[in-house]
Amino acid sequence: MTTTAIRNKVHQYIDEADTNVLEVVYKLLEVYRQGNKSLLSDEQQEEVLKRLSLFKEGKTKGYSIADAKKKIRQKTRV
Repeated sequence: MTTTAIRNKVHQYIDEADTNVLEVVYKLLEVYRQGNKSLLSDEQQEEVLKRLSLFKEGKTKGYSIADAKKKIRQKTRV
């Protein structure tokens, strides 16, 4: 698909979009324009790095998605 075709499709989608879609597109474009590499705040990035460090040091444990889902199901059963 050419750039012109993509641009035309995006314009068409934007013209028909509801407020929620427009807000998401706007935020995405703002992040892109600002050159941000991450959608996380500085505090969130710091927390991710802290947790990664603890994991690498063996001070915390990680779970597979399957294990996490299993634990969640067990805790939410009443």
